[in-house]
Amino acid sequence: MDLGQLEAFLHVAREKSFSRAADKLFRTQPALSIAIKKLEEELGEALFDRSAKGGTLTDAGRTLLSYAQRMVNLRAEAFEAVGEFRRMLGGRLSIGANESTSLYLLPPLLLHYRSAFPQIKITVERHLSERIPGELLERNLDFGFLSYDPPQSGLESLAVHQDELVLVVPPDHPFARRDQVTLKELGKETFVAHNARTPARTRILELFAKAHAPLNITMELATLETIKEFVRLGAGLAILPRLSVQDALDARTLVEVPVKGMHIEKTLRMVYRREDSLSHAAKAFLSLVREGSPPPETKAKRR
Repeated sequence: MDLGQLEAFLHVAREKSFSRAADKLFRTQPALSIAIKKLEEELGEALFDRSAKGGTLTDAGRTLLSYAQRMVNLRAEAFEAVGEFRRMLGGRLSIGANESTSLYLLPPLLLHYRSAFPQIKITVERHLSERIPGELLERNLDFGFLSYDPPQSGLESLAVHQDELVLVVPPDHPFARRDQVTLKELGKETFVAHNARTPARTRILELFAKAHAPLNITMELATLETIKEFVRLGAGLAILPRLSVQDALDARTLVEVPVKGMHIEKTLRMVYRREDSLSHAAKAFLSLVREGSPPPETKAKRR
C-alpha cells in the first residue's frame, strides 16, 4: 500500500466516478483502475461495488476511507512541518468553531496572532460541535472550540472563556424596567431562538419544563446577529450567551433582565491533539491562548 494508491482511492470515493477521478489526477482511467485493483489485492477486499454506478464504496471501502484521509493529511503535514523550519514558522493554522466563537471570541486572538506571525495562513471553518473532535483526530483541524470536554482519547482541552446564558429584551419592553422576572412570567411571552439543537437549548427547555412554564418559540433563525435584530425590533425575547450580546447591551439596543432560578453557565474550551503532534504554527497559537487564558483548567486524555 502506498500513498499514491490511497490518493487514487480517495479521489474515486470523493468524485464517485473513476473517469472524473482520473481527470482530477491527470491520469488515464485504466492506470487509475490498476492502482485501485492493486490496493484491493493487497488488502484482500473489494473497495468499490463494480455492479453499482458512481464508485459506490463497499463496507471495506468505507472502513478504509477515514484511515486513508488521515494518512494523506499526515503526509501533507509532514512536508509542511519540515518546510516551516525554512520559512520561520510559515505554514497554516486551521480552526473549527461555531458562530458565536467565530464572531465574538476569535477576532482579538487571531489579530494578536497575526501581528506576531503574519506569514501564517489562518483558516476558520464553521462546524457543528459534534463534528469537531473527529475533524481534529483526522488532522483536518488544528484546534476546535467547544462548550463541552470531548471524551475522545488523544485530545486535550483548555478552558478559555466562562460564559452565561442571559435573557435579552428590547429597551421598550415592560421587562426592561424590571429587576427580575420569573419563568412563569416568561411562559406568557414569545421567543426567538437559534435553529441549531444545542446542549444549551436543551438545558433551557428542561428549566422551563421543571417550572411547568411553556417556552413559546415562535421564530427560529440561522444566526445570532439575526436573532438580536429581531429581538430589537420586538419580534420576541431571546436567551443567548452573554458573549454574543455584550455589544448590544453596551449600546443599549438590548437590555439584559435577570431570571429568577436561571443560572446556566457555559465553559468554552479549546480542544486540540496532544501537543507533540502539533505543527510549529499551532504550538505558537496554543502558547498565545494559554497566556491569555484563565487559571489553567486543562484536562488531558491519553491513549
